[in-house]
Amino acid sequence: MRNDQRLFWKYVAPSVFGALIGGSFAIVDAIFIGLSGGKNALAAAAVTWPVVMLLQAFGFLVGSGGAVLISQSRGANDAGRESGIFSRTVFLAFAWSAVLTLLCFPILRPVLAALGATEELMPVSLRYAQILTGGVVFSIFMSVCLEVIRNDGHPTLSMLLMVTGLLSNIVLDWVFVFLCGCGAVGAAIATVVSQGGACLLGAIYFCSPLTRLRFTGEIFRPALREIIDITVTGLPIFGNMLSIIAMLYMHNAQSLRYGGIDGLAAYTVISSLEALGSMFMTGIAGGVQPLSASMYGAGKYKRQNRFGNYGYLFAFISGVLLMLFSFAMHKFIPGWMGLADGEARNLAMRGILLSAPAFLLLGVIRVAAFYYQSTGAIAKSSFLIYGDSFAALPLCIFTLPLWLGMDGVWLAMPVSRILLMMLLLYFWFGMKRYREKNENREKKICPTTSH
Repeated sequence: MRNDQRLFWKYVAPSVFGALIGGSFAIVDAIFIGLSGGKNALAAAAVTWPVVMLLQAFGFLVGSGGAVLISQSRGANDAGRESGIFSRTVFLAFAWSAVLTLLCFPILRPVLAALGATEELMPVSLRYAQILTGGVVFSIFMSVCLEVIRNDGHPTLSMLLMVTGLLSNIVLDWVFVFLCGCGAVGAAIATVVSQGGACLLGAIYFCSPLTRLRFTGEIFRPALREIIDITVTGLPIFGNMLSIIAMLYMHNAQSLRYGGIDGLAAYTVISSLEALGSMFMTGIAGGVQPLSASMYGAGKYKRQNRFGNYGYLFAFISGVLLMLFSFAMHKFIPGWMGLADGEARNLAMRGILLSAPAFLLLGVIRVAAFYYQSTGAIAKSSFLIYGDSFAALPLCIFTLPLWLGMDGVWLAMPVSRILLMMLLLYFWFGMKRYREKNENREKKICPTTSH
């Protein structure tokens, strides 16, 4: 058991740190944008984030799906399948990059208008989105590199790759936003360039003696069966990203409806804090995922369950600490992003207080979704994730504000977490009790006879 605890921390610690760094890209951009352009610039960037997150979601779809199958293949000592999955993962990364770039550019303006970009916000929002859409290949391939390198047995290296990308993003933000005076557009350029640098380092890794995964001609010979397997396995994580996108879109719309530009700027601050917490919890789940996938592939189910339980406990404790941090710092966080006074600051402070309890259950639900994905229970994983995007969150965010106004917008996240936790409790206990009840009924109807 002690060896399993050490192995747990070996994977989870760098995964959490790396995920925090990944979540910090958007926060760093928000800080620089807010300090340089105030609430209008923050609001313009916020409108684009659902589009940007959708593009990134395809990176997680491909990267997580491929990484899980690579871990399972390694656990089963199937080197041929491991190599084939890697080649098809790389193929999908570049295929999706080309498709998304061609599809998105012509429709960016109407999409941003539908997301709430007013005539005042559209020029900055459109340019910001165009730059990040043009660099989608770097975003997707970076996600693939990070996921695969972590599951390839080098979680610390994956974390360091992310750290390098973030540090370069901070430096380039300062150069393009302040020195060059490019504002939000400069922040977008900085993000694309820093992601490109991370991709280069990732490519070098796959040419090094640190791994047996290699770029081969198989990349250009896609196998439909493996492509389907990667896609299906990655769907829960894709859904996780859709959940975040849905959260951003619905909160943006309701914040603008009930609070105007001040409300939207306030939510940009809150969404940055939520993104940081969400990525922290994703890091815990991401660290558990290769361990449970490997144990599942090797048929070591007790150890698989043990790693899952470690993840649940750590996620809940982390949720308590994140909630307490939010309570303690709610007066200071808005000022860090340029909201030093005014109604936007007041809305942000109150929003932080009301939304912070969502952290309590967020991590447990996230770990459960990743755990179910890694052990082949795709339906349960998808119910937890897609149930959030298309049921729990919409129900809360479009009904609570009818009675509570802006407070209802802020309370939507914690209330929707409670609904999802009820579903998870049913998976844990309700389904088991239902199966046992049916088994007992069958025994009574068809009793066994002894000879």
